[in-house]
Amino acid sequence: AVVSTQSTGNRIGDNGIVAISEAVATNNCNLTTLMVNNNGITEKGLCALAAALRLNITLSNVYIWGNELRNTACDAFERLMDGNKPRILPHNTDIEPYKVDGVTYLSEAGHYLFSH
Repeated sequence: AVVSTQSTGNRIGDNGIVAISEAVATNNCNLTTLMVNNNGITEKGLCALAAALRLNITLSNVYIWGNELRNTACDAFERLMDGNKPRILPHNTDIEPYKVDGVTYLSEAGHYLFSH
């Protein structure tokens, strides 16, 4: 079974990530790492991925930096990383949420910058 996939810079866009998200949302998906950095993915695709992550318990490493990280997508990934039992741990992603005037943004995680 495939447990890791790296599609960095392949321009898979929303159609590609929606297809991946549909597969990730199934019970028989054993994928643990998904790297889709710099792929021209917009809010639509990133929100589909965030929704799939809520259904999948094995995918724990997600890398999305370099895509269009706008309002709804920022909010969706912040919710995945927030709370007592975050779905995505800070050291398992390349993004870090922050707020300015109540609006959530995502920055590239500092630990990721220095590890690559």
